[in-house]
Amino acid sequence: MKSLKYIFEPKSVAVIGASAFTGTVGNAIFSNILQSNFNGPVYPVNPKYDSIMSVKAYADVVSIPYSVDLAVICVPKNAVEGVMIDCAEKGIKGIVLITAGFKEIGEAGKAIEDKITVIAEKYDIALLGPNCLGIVNTHKDICLNANFAIKMPHSGCVAVISQSGAIGVAALDYAHQHNLGISKFVSIGNKAVVDESDVLEYLIDDDATKIITMYAEDIGNPGRFFEMANKANAKQKPIIIIKTGRSVRGAIATQSHTGALSSSDTAYDSLFAQCGVIRVETLAQLFEYAKGFTCMVQPRGNRIVVLTNGGGMGIIATDAAERCGLEMTNFAPETLKELKAKLPASANIHNPVDIIGDADAKRLNDALTIIVKDKNVDAVIVSITPTVETDMNAIAADLCGFARANPGLPILGNLMSLEPDPAFERLLEKANIPNFDFPEADIRVLTAMIKYYEWINQPQIATAKFEVNKNQVREILDALKKEKRTRLTEPETYQILGAYGTKAVDFRTAKNLEKTIIAAGEIGYPVVLKIISPDILHKLDVGGVKINLKNEDELKNAFAEMSESIKSKMPDAKIHGFLIQKFFTAKGIEIIAGADSIKGFGSLIMFGLGGTFVELFKDVAFRLAPLTRQDALNMMKETKGYQILKGFRGQASYDIDAIVDYLLRLSQLVTDFPEIKELDLNPIRVLEDSQGLVIMDAKAIIAEPVVSFGKHSAKVEKSETVTKLQPEIDGRILPK
Repeated sequence: MKSLKYIFEPKSVAVIGASAFTGTVGNAIFSNILQSNFNGPVYPVNPKYDSIMSVKAYADVVSIPYSVDLAVICVPKNAVEGVMIDCAEKGIKGIVLITAGFKEIGEAGKAIEDKITVIAEKYDIALLGPNCLGIVNTHKDICLNANFAIKMPHSGCVAVISQSGAIGVAALDYAHQHNLGISKFVSIGNKAVVDESDVLEYLIDDDATKIITMYAEDIGNPGRFFEMANKANAKQKPIIIIKTGRSVRGAIATQSHTGALSSSDTAYDSLFAQCGVIRVETLAQLFEYAKGFTCMVQPRGNRIVVLTNGGGMGIIATDAAERCGLEMTNFAPETLKELKAKLPASANIHNPVDIIGDADAKRLNDALTIIVKDKNVDAVIVSITPTVETDMNAIAADLCGFARANPGLPILGNLMSLEPDPAFERLLEKANIPNFDFPEADIRVLTAMIKYYEWINQPQIATAKFEVNKNQVREILDALKKEKRTRLTEPETYQILGAYGTKAVDFRTAKNLEKTIIAAGEIGYPVVLKIISPDILHKLDVGGVKINLKNEDELKNAFAEMSESIKSKMPDAKIHGFLIQKFFTAKGIEIIAGADSIKGFGSLIMFGLGGTFVELFKDVAFRLAPLTRQDALNMMKETKGYQILKGFRGQASYDIDAIVDYLLRLSQLVTDFPEIKELDLNPIRVLEDSQGLVIMDAKAIIAEPVVSFGKHSAKVEKSETVTKLQPEIDGRILPK
């Protein structure tokens, strides 16, 4: 990684394209740097001026007689390449390229962007942008505001990464309105060289940053992002992200149940779930959650207390807590006894605790002092509405003192005000007490905090590896490629699954009726009869499945009906023969599992309850291969069906360990053979505890391998561009 210290911690800055005209980008950037009290020299570069804002100007960056760490470039697009060459000659190692009009406008712009990327790569320049807003570092030793749209935000512990400049402006404005201090802001734009993972790597080691927020339209290298997110978790720096582009592939591309339910956005959800990243839908949620984590206290559990001076607020909070799965704690008898003795007779001493509308700071503190001694309390939400008798500043000050005296208890505020910018907000911020406008926000935020800390505290288990027969799978897949076939037959799919240690129901294959009857006799009635054809993916739709055939006569009739139906509905289908299976009658529950490859991510593993209605109910969950045992369990727990598997309301429980084992073997298979594009196993019959599972039906499709998210695929396109353009650029850059 190129050092981003030249971007975020420069000792000197040149603004190339600085202007004396108010309203221009060059003027706004230069003005913002000066007004932010940057702790270093700033050099305006523009051949049209002798000075700008009373600062000596230079015709070009090479003419500056001093060293320059960072160049902020805001010249017209066609001048950028020449300016980049000047920066390389000057030895500048950090560039923020504000100028737009590159790959975001099409191929012509991309061609220019490719050239400046080559320059940056060749001369080891950390290039941010192009088409970006700029950067901000609020640290007192730097004080750099190198952007053209926003004034210096107040200092804090929240970093903001935005792929969109406009969203970045909106985000910082929202943070300012809600008294959220910023450590760093960076607009990454087109990500020609520096991308979100590079910025994450810098922020993970930045002591001023405790929480990282992001707006992203795509993530260029999911594997590296995964690695950086896990490094952030190791330092307990939560990453909160808005990822736009929730789209589902059209039905034309659907090949199986798994394919129908997965998408690139599903892959992003899986990526975030596997590396502890918190995904939100709105800017409001982004900063709600960020503000919540500023309390810097890890909840011990999900048992909460709501303390309020208004009964209605307590009820709203209680309803929200139930929706979010938080537990309104029941106080110990001694807690109730003390509250009753200390509070007015009209107060409600049960959770939510209502200290009534005339409560002052002392009554609040008395109640909190009693509540905090109860071992059943993991977090407290204080909801206070302004009344004639309520001094909100005094209550806030007292609450801050209480928080300092009880550093191990998360305290979230819902102190309301009729004023637009109440003084107590800053008091609460300095004491690391997040304060929200409504109690529902406190509940949402606390829920996210609890889930995050549960995630980072879960056991870290390595990916499982089983003894398997890879050669058998390779032979089957190579044979398909020679036949120029992409769809495996059901028996072939069973064979590759068997090579990885998974069990299918007992089956035989046959070419004609006579051999079908023999196979059925060997298996034993009742049986299932299926057509074998690489051209028929959904056999039920064309009459290609007959079940519970109890004797030879039923088998003969089914054979004749199936043959006629296939001939009528798919006359051109290649028929490889017939599959005869044991009709499986053991008690169990049906699940579905599968895999679907997504470009840039590798294979998504799916789990859910099975059957024909899986696409209707969509009670499924996904994770990216390779899976750990914890990934497999977490995926199962996301589904409503997990409660059934555990044994719902006294019903039998099923072999969850066998499902986990199966998902891990499936993950290993598609990781070892990334050309397996789709694998759809529906249904799988899971038997009761310790009895295992049996695959009843299987489909598979192969294609060209896609890169797994677990392998660093960083910027293949860029490296190809560098190789292609290098001879053209070399003759025009610095003399050798």
